[in-house]
Amino acid sequence: MQTLTPRALSEEWAKKKTRPVYYLFGEETAMKEAALKKLEDLFQPESFNFSVRDAEVADIEQALDEACTAPMLAETRFVVLKHVEKLKKEPMKKLLAYLADPCPSACLLLLADWPREKADPLPAVLGKDCAAVDFSPMTPPQAVERVNSILLTRGVKADGEALELLVELLGTDSVTLDGETEKIALYMHGQNRFFSPEDALALAGFSRVQNPFELANAVCGRRPREAAEAAAKMLASGAEPLALLAQFSRALERMLKVKRLSGEGPSAAYQAGMSPGQYHAALRDSASYTDDKLLRSLRRCLEVEELLKSSSKRDPSLLLRQLVHEITAGK
Repeated sequence: MQTLTPRALSEEWAKKKTRPVYYLFGEETAMKEAALKKLEDLFQPESFNFSVRDAEVADIEQALDEACTAPMLAETRFVVLKHVEKLKKEPMKKLLAYLADPCPSACLLLLADWPREKADPLPAVLGKDCAAVDFSPMTPPQAVERVNSILLTRGVKADGEALELLVELLGTDSVTLDGETEKIALYMHGQNRFFSPEDALALAGFSRVQNPFELANAVCGRRPREAAEAAAKMLASGAEPLALLAQFSRALERMLKVKRLSGEGPSAAYQAGMSPGQYHAALRDSASYTDDKLLRSLRRCLEVEELLKSSSKRDPSLLLRQLVHEITAGK
């Protein structure tokens, strides 16, 4: 089995190459859906050679029988199974048996986002001709590259610092960033200049006199009242709940990272991917948190993120206010 990046997958398909099985895993659901759309655009399969099923409700035997059926007037039959993580025990056994010896004339695409508490059985059975494609959340540099690439196709040139600031404020979620990228393209239309850090602040909902990192700083300093006030103010000004969550979850990750690297000497800042000033500030802030508290707080951030991304009817602002209080005031 080979592991591909989303970009490598696109390049492979652009050459009209397919494999018997592609396993698209990770939390970036929107990017996986975009990959499927690209596959349809590139290969343009006829409806009788292309099917999409939800694994939770699908007849797995029927789906696998279809994959084993020779394509009609084409070289490849495409079968897509979404939400594979929701398969029950017996259907999963049948799928794993197929993956051990997949049909060479089919291209089976499996999409999954496994809960963190459950083991993923698929990679272990994928053969050498198959590929797993990692759609895990983007790193900040990957997110900056994605935004910059889309903006260039729209004729917009951006200052590198502006894009880094945008990602710092909004996080790396592709849906959030793609929406912001569309706003940037509209905002910069007809303007013969670079997209600047000041523009990034304005579009993210901050005035020139506001501190965009007020919430993250209050969380790092473990100041409950200031953190609650900052969250309420930013939400009232129209900030995206997921973007705010990304801000302080990254702050928690940084503090945990520097705590674990604190004995590494002068190289610790480099290993943490921070400047010496950023490293020492994070190390100072981390003193008010125990490792256990940081780990529990990060787990709560993940739980809240899943709630915010789900169809839950819970109030996003209430979820965030509760989370901020748990992190900064709880033991």
